[in-house]
Amino acid sequence: MKKILLSLAFLGLSLMPARAAETAGVVTTIAPLHSLVQGVMGDTGQADLIVRGNNSPHGFQLKPSQIRALREARVIFYIGEGLESFLGKAFRTLPPEVSRVGMMDAEGVEILSIRDSGGWEAHQHHAHEHHQEEGHGHDHDHDKGHDKDHDDHKGHDDHKDHDDHKGHDDHAYTDDHHIWLSPDNGVAMVGAITRALSRLYPENTAVFEKNAAEQVALIRAAEETIRQKLVPVREVPFIVFHDAYQYFERHFGLTAVGSILLEPEELPSISRVQEIRRRITESGAVCIFREPQFSDKLVSTVAEGLPVRLGTLDPIGLDQAEGAGLYQAILTDMADQATGCLQ
Repeated sequence: MKKILLSLAFLGLSLMPARAAETAGVVTTIAPLHSLVQGVMGDTGQADLIVRGNNSPHGFQLKPSQIRALREARVIFYIGEGLESFLGKAFRTLPPEVSRVGMMDAEGVEILSIRDSGGWEAHQHHAHEHHQEEGHGHDHDHDKGHDKDHDDHKGHDDHKDHDDHKGHDDHAYTDDHHIWLSPDNGVAMVGAITRALSRLYPENTAVFEKNAAEQVALIRAAEETIRQKLVPVREVPFIVFHDAYQYFERHFGLTAVGSILLEPEELPSISRVQEIRRRITESGAVCIFREPQFSDKLVSTVAEGLPVRLGTLDPIGLDQAEGAGLYQAILTDMADQATGCLQ
């Protein structure tokens, strides 16, 4: 009897699913990307995050410990050197075995060009909205096959493609790097992350793919909630602190009409401040959105004496808890803040 029980116990152990191997040596740059990477990794490991706290990737400086972490990594996930300019020098000294996966080069990510002035006509956004309503919005059935379509892409290899750039970011000066603020791009990034991790940790592929499917479902659920929430304020014009939000604006059909800054590192001239004040008056903008990573002084100067409210949009997730849920929380909080200021 004892032998039978031991045999059954051994059989039960042998039928248990294998424990996922540890996913180690994963480094990410900004919190939204870290959230997507951690969501795919799940319990197999903990991804390291470079830009933490009340910091912006614009003008960020690496500490010696962070440079060491990059050199000791197995894979580095980042957006593009046009956003994380601090990576340029570090990348030139990385050991050749460190994989670099740039999301600007990820299959399926839509790239928008940088807008060349701080004032934009509202019809730009409505034209995009009309384009979506005519049948070019996302298709949930298509999402289900999203990862498979990319896996079948002939010869596609995120690591190889980016290494061919030899550290140069072709998107650095012409393209808008705030790609994560479109849920469609978020889904595409999940696919790219899953493929990259599966190449490096093939023993965890099944876990990564399961986690990725769950992440996509959460992103799409948040997207639908946000879309309904923003319906009452889609036609209401507003100004942003710097031109970081066009992916969010266009995806949800919002009416941003200008930004105080094109690049947050460049302070505006007096004529620029006067220009944006005229833009507020002419467009009927009801709200100016500041960012928590930057001082409010400039926003207050622009708004002084004008009938506009001040709101806050945070594209990085400063007040959100790090981890797999942060990405959806950023988009949801932006919708809440927009609704609160524009209604």
